[in-house]
Amino acid sequence: MNLSSQKLPRLIIAVVSATILTLSGVAQTPIPTTNQQGAGIQIGQIKPRPIPQRTKGLDPDKIVRWSLKDAILAALENNVDIMIEKENVRLAEYDLFAARGIYDPTFTSTLSFSPQRTPNAFAFSGTSNKAVTTNTFVYNFGMIHPVEKTGGTFQANFNNNRNSSNTNLLSPAYNPSFSASFTQPLKRNFKTDLNRRQIKISRKRLDLSDATFRQRAIQIIANVQQAYWDLAFAIKDEEIQREAVKLAETQLSNNQRQVEVGTLAPIDVVTAATSVETRRTQVFSAMNAVSQAENTLKQLVVNGPDSEIWNTKIEPAEQFEIQPVNLTIDEAFKLARQNRPELNILQFQKEINDSDSEYFRDQTKPQVDAFASYSIAGLAGEPVDATRVSPDFIGGYPTSLKNLLSNKYPTFRVGVSIAIPWKNKIAEANLGRSIVVGRQLDLQVRNTVQGIEAQIRNDLQTIELVRLRVEASRLARDYAQQQLSGEEKRFQAGLSTTFLVLQRQTDLAQAKGTELRALTDYNKAVAQLQRDIATTLSSNNIEVKSEANPNDEKK
Repeated sequence: MNLSSQKLPRLIIAVVSATILTLSGVAQTPIPTTNQQGAGIQIGQIKPRPIPQRTKGLDPDKIVRWSLKDAILAALENNVDIMIEKENVRLAEYDLFAARGIYDPTFTSTLSFSPQRTPNAFAFSGTSNKAVTTNTFVYNFGMIHPVEKTGGTFQANFNNNRNSSNTNLLSPAYNPSFSASFTQPLKRNFKTDLNRRQIKISRKRLDLSDATFRQRAIQIIANVQQAYWDLAFAIKDEEIQREAVKLAETQLSNNQRQVEVGTLAPIDVVTAATSVETRRTQVFSAMNAVSQAENTLKQLVVNGPDSEIWNTKIEPAEQFEIQPVNLTIDEAFKLARQNRPELNILQFQKEINDSDSEYFRDQTKPQVDAFASYSIAGLAGEPVDATRVSPDFIGGYPTSLKNLLSNKYPTFRVGVSIAIPWKNKIAEANLGRSIVVGRQLDLQVRNTVQGIEAQIRNDLQTIELVRLRVEASRLARDYAQQQLSGEEKRFQAGLSTTFLVLQRQTDLAQAKGTELRALTDYNKAVAQLQRDIATTLSSNNIEVKSEANPNDEKK
């Protein structure tokens, strides 16, 4: 017999194993395994079983392959939280629209008819009748227009009175009049007042809602990025686990063939079969992780429970790559100071508080208002006794208007009204409170800036360390691959065991998973840095608008 030196050790092992089994009386008895029903299975009948694909809740015909930007755009279009913030912006627009409405002119009109009959016992009443009868018809028109720039109020009235009475020289008599007046604050309410304060606050609250919308959008996008990379990792990890099963199945098949030719002990088949089933359970765990990661992403990009995305399989298209981050701490901190919505929100809150302080400081002043008014009147009617009435007043309503417009009967009034409050504790307390709130906001800005700097330092440190993890995990994966190849060659030469080969396969799967996790963590760390310096939108070439109503003024 002419055997090579490499096959001799394996033959010796097979002979020794066969001798031991023969002496124990079980050489002719196949080693059984037990299925789920408890029936015995022959070693030769151990066959790899296929691993099913995920189908629960998914339509096999619906698959979308998304880039990261596709997922972000879907979230911006459908995410319910973002929709809520958009509606908050619209509410702020309507608040501003309503605040400006205080300066809309108000037109008034009064029409009334009043017949009156009173007993008459007065000798000089103008009539000897027992009753004085008066029928009055009034039709007045007016306008009030507050002036936003100065806080003054302009008012104009055009009054008309048709009066018929048994005591008048003219019956019916027409008494039209026109008056215009203007009141202007000189101290309190001159630079600001309650209405202008409300407009300023409404404008800042609109800016505040815009900043809040932007902050929420950035946070949602950051969540989408995290969920996207978690899903990509879960899918790749499932592939790694499936590959590990295939390696174990290959080893099982090889062991079965070697048992058949008598070069390997039957127990090695059971060892390989055990590894196959163990790795199958890991595949099922990985499949569950894929489903959960996919649902997490879907929750961020759907607009409701009836969305078709729920039944659609999502396949990430992005590759796990290392995108270098060339930012210093100072550069990143400067970007954050410029872009972070939290700082903008605090700035708008400070400006709102400044408007309050300006108003309350103004309310501590005395009330000094200048006023001026000018009015003209007309008169005409049918005379009871023409000899006692001037011809200028004889006629109907057109004659009364003519007399009105002739400006022969004007009245002019000008003056100043002064009101000085005693101590004015309410205004002083409100002013003091607004000053304290301003100091609190300054402290909040300082605290927020400190927190941002800590976040950025952590982000950049994390990115650098994860990058080193990626490099190390890649080398570890290469070494694990080399170890497996070497162990397989040793096994073929009879210098290794099934256990060691399977262990090297497990080591390789773990190394691949470690590398994949490091790559995922790197991309998530970059996304976190983008969120913390508020460049999430620009980094993904996305422009977000709150869809403000162009008809609403924002000045």
